[in-house]
Amino acid sequence: MRVGSPQHRDLFCRTFIETHRVFEPADLPWPQLEARHIDLLRAFPFWAFALSMEQEADRMIAAFARTIEDPLIREAVELQGAEEARHGRLLKTLFEQYGIAVAPLPPSTKPVGRDDFLDFGFSECTDSVIGFGGFALARQKQIFPPELLDIFEHVLYEEARHIVFFINWWRYEEAVAGRNNPLVRLANALKHSVRAVMHTAQGAQGAAVAPAALDLTGGGSQAILEGVSAKMFLEFALAENQRMMQRIDPRLLRPRIVPTLATAALLGLRMLPPREPVPSKELVAT
Repeated sequence: MRVGSPQHRDLFCRTFIETHRVFEPADLPWPQLEARHIDLLRAFPFWAFALSMEQEADRMIAAFARTIEDPLIREAVELQGAEEARHGRLLKTLFEQYGIAVAPLPPSTKPVGRDDFLDFGFSECTDSVIGFGGFALARQKQIFPPELLDIFEHVLYEEARHIVFFINWWRYEEAVAGRNNPLVRLANALKHSVRAVMHTAQGAQGAAVAPAALDLTGGGSQAILEGVSAKMFLEFALAENQRMMQRIDPRLLRPRIVPTLATAALLGLRMLPPREPVPSKELVAT
């Protein structure tokens, strides 16, 4: 199948549409949590930023979808926006279910263009791999009950679908426009990836100050990363990324930049002389 062909467009759009799962966050089987689990959830410092990101994604994608002429691609992009909006509702349900106080950030009113969708798509390609690693570690270390992690398994699979859809859409658009030089394409991908990372870092820094009622000492992120080396995190992130990608039609393109960079970093770390082990619960990447 040729990238940029009508067959390619039909495959990445219809695969995305047909794998959409219908549910509402309020109807999910939210488990009863022990106080220690709720304290860990409340101590995550970036809830407000995460919620604002999902809500901004909904607004931005809906606006961008209205500019798309191809009806099949527009339907798929609108569906992605609906899923991002549902992620926002899922976070709000999580907050209500476990009494997590989150101060909302003001919504953005800036105009939306194609570059915004590109920045967001490449940002998701980076954020998803990091999220995969954190999720796999949380499950391995049994920090939260499996019933709660099962709920977020669905979210992570949706993110995997999003980044595969995005990279196929981008490559399709580039091919149709005749932009087939791989070096130019790589440079553009890196440009949007760097812009996305800078935007995420700036937003996260601005949202990191949590309400005074939240105790950030020994928070959930610290519990997940405690005793975890960079090498171990990369191993978990890459293994989980591979597991998620295996659930998606193998004929579709996959994001390559972040997994390739992570693999190169992991190979470099494996060549370093061993360090003294840090006492922690034994972890094995699967």
